[in-house]
Amino acid sequence: MARGNLMRVALCSKEGLFGESLASLLDHQGSFQVVATEHSPRALINAAKEFRAQVMVVDSFELDRNELQFLLGARAFGDFGIVLIVGEDEREKFVEAAVDRIVSRQQGAMQLFEALDELGGSVRMVSRPYVREVKRTYGNGDDLTRREYEVAQLVAKGMSNRKISQVTGLREQSIKNLVSVIMRKLHCENRVQVALKLTRTGVVDLVED
Repeated sequence: MARGNLMRVALCSKEGLFGESLASLLDHQGSFQVVATEHSPRALINAAKEFRAQVMVVDSFELDRNELQFLLGARAFGDFGIVLIVGEDEREKFVEAAVDRIVSRQQGAMQLFEALDELGGSVRMVSRPYVREVKRTYGNGDDLTRREYEVAQLVAKGMSNRKISQVTGLREQSIKNLVSVIMRKLHCENRVQVALKLTRTGVVDLVED
C-alpha cells in the first residue's frame, strides 16, 4: 500500500514502553502510519491536529474520566476517531465512554487492527486540511467560521476562556484571539452581548435540558 494511503494514527500512552511497542506494531503492520506518540491527552490533541491524524489510539493506563472527557470534547474541533485500549479490570470503568471502539489489552494486536480497519471507511479518505470552514450568517450579515461559531456557543453558555480551552484542546491564548474576532464580527463589546445576540437569533439556547 502506498505510504500516502495509510491511515494516520496518533497514540497516547502514559506507559512509555507500551506506547513505543504499540507504535512499532502499527508501523510494521503495513496499513497504518503513526504520526505521533504522546504521553498526555492535551499533547495528543495538539499533535493529532498538527500532523493531520485521522484516528487517536488512547491507552487507558492511568487515564482518568476527566482526561477522557477532555479528549471527547476536543474531538469536535478535529473530527478524529478514537480507539480506547483498556485492561480487562478497567473495561467496566470505560464501558459507557462515547469512543468509537474499545479494545482489550489482553486480546492482542488483531483486535486493534480490526477496530482500526472498521473505522477506516469513515475516516481514511477525509482530507481535512483542505476543507474550507463553514460560515454561518447572523443578524447584520456578519459571518463566523465553524470554529468561531462553536466557540461563540460556549461563550454564550457562560464559559471562561480557560474552560473553553480545556473543552476544545486549543490554547487559552488562541481562545482569547477567537473571542476577540467573534465580538468584532458580531459588533459586540463584551461576552454578555455575544450571548444575547446568539440567543435572540436562535443560535443557542442558554437553558440547559
